[in-house]
Amino acid sequence: MNKCVETLKGKIKNPIFIACLAGMALMILGVFLPLYKISLFGISKSMNYFYVEGELADGIYILILAIGMLVLHAFNKPKFACIPAILSLALLIHCYLDIKDSLSSVGMNLGSFGIGFYLMILGTIVAGVTSFLLKDKE
Repeated sequence: MNKCVETLKGKIKNPIFIACLAGMALMILGVFLPLYKISLFGISKSMNYFYVEGELADGIYILILAIGMLVLHAFNKPKFACIPAILSLALLIHCYLDIKDSLSSVGMNLGSFGIGFYLMILGTIVAGVTSFLLKDKE
């Protein structure tokens, strides 16, 4: 465990790794911010990706994948950290399509995607690309 912490401390001087950490932080932060906002008759309601109607949502997988990326970086496997990023992006695309399909059946545009969705997408892309750019032994 000490070696993993030392590995992360050594990488913290690399600006690409700092960008990767920022991407992972955006992924985690986006889970708790509004995913989608629904407005109807002047009443607005937003939902996040962690809890929906009192139950855990798929955002827990985004959290696990972001933490998994950090663990892979701690074990000096940044190229493998691209795999959780791809899975996270696939999960977010599925979420987008699922919401769009649900709302298209209603036939009205009832709301819009919130800042949380966009932060998760941006964070996933940044973390994935920077993980790919990092060298295995730094």
